[in-house]
Amino acid sequence: GFNKMTLGLFFGDKVKSLILTCVIGGPFVALLLKIIKIGGDQFYLYVWAFMFVFSVFMMTIVPVFIMPLFNKYEPLKDGPLKDSIFALAGRI
Repeated sequence: GFNKMTLGLFFGDKVKSLILTCVIGGPFVALLLKIIKIGGDQFYLYVWAFMFVFSVFMMTIVPVFIMPLFNKYEPLKDGPLKDSIFALAGRI
């Protein structure tokens, strides 16, 4: 079948997710609260800028460093599927 997740993989992914939440989420929330505290009346502008920079940073590192922790990626083999995808991409 398509889903090959075992109980060990499931709980392993849960542990990895919890660790990433603590490593990334903890400092993120702490910095966000610090920005709100020192931002004064214009704190929302600083929060917006911080969120923008953080979002761009995460869009850069997630596919390269975080997603491979949870999934196995390999190049698509040559064949009709790859040819169809490239043909579709060429038309766009």
